[in-house]
Amino acid sequence: MRKELTERKKRILHALVDLYISTGQPVSSSDIQSKYLPEVSSATVRSELSALEALGYIGQPHTSSGRIPLKQAYKFYVETVSASDNDNMLTDQETARIRNRFMSKLGKIQNISKEAARIISDATNYTSFVVNKNLQDVFIDEVKLVPLKNGKALVLIVTNRGMITDKTIDIPENVNAKYVDTATKVLNKVFRGRNIKDMDRFDLTEIDIELKGFESILDDVLDILRVYLSEHKDKNVFVEGALKMLDYPEYNNVEDVKNFLSVISDKKNIGTLLADNDSSIEFSLRIGKEDRGVDKCAIVTASYKVGDEVVGEAGVIGPERMDYKKVIGVLDCMKKTIASVVKDKKNNED
Repeated sequence: MRKELTERKKRILHALVDLYISTGQPVSSSDIQSKYLPEVSSATVRSELSALEALGYIGQPHTSSGRIPLKQAYKFYVETVSASDNDNMLTDQETARIRNRFMSKLGKIQNISKEAARIISDATNYTSFVVNKNLQDVFIDEVKLVPLKNGKALVLIVTNRGMITDKTIDIPENVNAKYVDTATKVLNKVFRGRNIKDMDRFDLTEIDIELKGFESILDDVLDILRVYLSEHKDKNVFVEGALKMLDYPEYNNVEDVKNFLSVISDKKNIGTLLADNDSSIEFSLRIGKEDRGVDKCAIVTASYKVGDEVVGEAGVIGPERMDYKKVIGVLDCMKKTIASVVKDKKNNED
């Protein structure tokens, strides 16, 4: 369990991260004292820095240099920044520019998301992404098997959002109505209530239901669901500003750049990066995720909602030393604007 910091330690840690983000250089106690805590002595600041180092928030690259923030410090910083008044992180002019540009590009939901990703990238100068969670909360309500002629059957798959697909599969010829009825019951025991997004890793061998005689049908239905998932998943991911990482010294190594570009060029990887996000947290930060290519990055994400429903996520990928205040300000502005637009569009469609 992380030890609660005193208010003074919080102020010093916040100041250190602020200064390191702006300069990229190790921060001295005298800089913190003179610019942020003039009422406190340098000796006191040095003592507090030593305590923060012992707690794992900061490090000292060389004994004669100042301190730099570590992952725990960045996470603390984002938590404190996101808990403050996000409306004050951008100027009125910046907020108006973002909203006006976005509102001028209204179209389909996909176009909204693509434009949002572009605006976030331009406003922050980092790589950005927007993910529509259209498939995150789609659950299978019913699978129906309708026999046709010549050993064929129509598979109808209905979800909580309506029917998503109707495909033809092979079944044994000359089967009777009882076989079709039993097959339909087995299909619903297996698939009813399951989330479409889980079909990629769904394993029929782990199902504790008697499947004998229906294995081929179950495999065919699972294939239909997986094809549907693959066809729709990438359409909901929008990435902009991939090459902007080249603007930062942290990514001046060619191999690092290649690895980063290989990760974000495959949109499925974006979903993987977000897999464990808690949508109840307003802004989420990950630093140095194990995935090769983003292990030197920070990823800040924000969920956007229509009412109480999470309909997507917007995020920024950049160096650990990114301008978190600017990023959170832009994401906050965009998530409010996106939610407003999506809500209006849904109301107009109803």
